[in-house]
Amino acid sequence: MKRLLLPGLALLLAGCGGVNVAPSAGQLLDAPTTLNMTGLPLTAQATPVVTGETFRVKVKLRVPRDEVPKMTVINLYVVTRDGVWSAGPGRTAQRRCANTCTLAVASGPARGLRSGTGAQVVVGLQDTQGRTYLLRDDTVRVK
Repeated sequence: MKRLLLPGLALLLAGCGGVNVAPSAGQLLDAPTTLNMTGLPLTAQATPVVTGETFRVKVKLRVPRDEVPKMTVINLYVVTRDGVWSAGPGRTAQRRCANTCTLAVASGPARGLRSGTGAQVVVGLQDTQGRTYLLRDDTVRVK
């Protein structure tokens, strides 16, 4: 009976999709710098800042005209040569900054990030149909 319980439980959990695996550094670095979600190019412009032991990253998502597509920012990742910093699901605030712009902000412990460090910021997005996307800014320096 015990032999059947563990595999059965694993199968049940897999069917629920309850395990959410974070993307690897390689997957994050392979993310495109432009997404075409509604016929217009969507780009990201990041501003990562370290103040004391706190790291804060702001990302503006922009389209050249019309409205930014309806989407939810589900995570912010910062990739450096030392590893990946992640805000974590539900820890990113999001608001409109104009019709053509959405602003996402996350903060947390700096965990060794320093001013002047080269970084690539990647945004995890989810559209209204539940599809997920990664969008990467070009290399920036942590301020």
